[in-house]
Amino acid sequence: MPQINTLYSQFTAIQSQSAVGDRFNVISIPGMSHKLGASTEGFPKFFVRTNSSASTVQNVVREILSVEYNVPCQIKDDEGNVQDDQFSIITLRSLDQPLQSYFIEIFTLMLQRLPVEPSRRELAVEVENLIAIFSALVQPPKKKIQGLWAELLVIEKSTSPETLIAAWHSAPTAKYDFTSGRDKIEVKSTSSEERIHRFALDQLNPGEHSNLLIASVIVRESGPAFDGLSVKGLYQKICERVTAINSQLKLFTIIANTIGSDIDKLDGIYFDYTGASDSLAFYDYRDVPSIAKNNVPEKVSEVKFTSDLSGLIDVRDDESDYDIKSSPLFKSLI
Repeated sequence: MPQINTLYSQFTAIQSQSAVGDRFNVISIPGMSHKLGASTEGFPKFFVRTNSSASTVQNVVREILSVEYNVPCQIKDDEGNVQDDQFSIITLRSLDQPLQSYFIEIFTLMLQRLPVEPSRRELAVEVENLIAIFSALVQPPKKKIQGLWAELLVIEKSTSPETLIAAWHSAPTAKYDFTSGRDKIEVKSTSSEERIHRFALDQLNPGEHSNLLIASVIVRESGPAFDGLSVKGLYQKICERVTAINSQLKLFTIIANTIGSDIDKLDGIYFDYTGASDSLAFYDYRDVPSIAKNNVPEKVSEVKFTSDLSGLIDVRDDESDYDIKSSPLFKSLI
């Protein structure tokens, strides 16, 4: 992320420089013909150069984002040169610093998977994805930060994080956290000393032909000086190993959908990375104490219970006879 961090630092430097009329102070994005600038209010603005292909795309004005296509403007580059040009302008209408930082990071990633000079139609597709992400970041959170952090830890500790990312749920309310065909993983975290987790009845009854592993991890809050990692820190560790832009964007999209308006917690709450890594274990769901569906009376629904996983054998241990290598999803956990 060094380039992105540099871009954000450069952006904060030009925020204090006032734009005049249609003339904007901008910085160049390395390797691209696009620019990043600041509005008179201090909002970050991307100036995207599109090609001349004919396409009709409507401007967009949302509470948090606005998009104007093919706008004539004057820009002043890093060396002070002023020129007339035409750009499509994407503006984040917020002064919230974490939002501004993530906006610059995420949209820069999106630009990297577009052609050098995209059509307005191609840009509009990415803009819709951008709107979806940042609309989610003003919604109430759908899951506690600890649960999200535990899921990211499973991805980060995997020998094939791309496999886990591809299988990660697209919605935080999905029945299982990771699904690849018949193979599924449900992640449970606890901050207590014992492996006691809460389950919904359906979570331990995945279907006759399904294979399900329960990931159990003990997660305790920590500080950055004591081997603590935030959600953002785990995200960055994963991105160091996963170079595919689509995978990185999927990671952040799911994080945004999960964290919602708790975005300040992405880099504000830390958990003990070493302790959690050492505690991470995977169990065959059939070994977990549970309630059989046929024991639940008719017209009784939404059954939830707590199970103690202490003493169960990790499917990765030599003592286990679980065939973990038969599944690409499960094999990536070894």
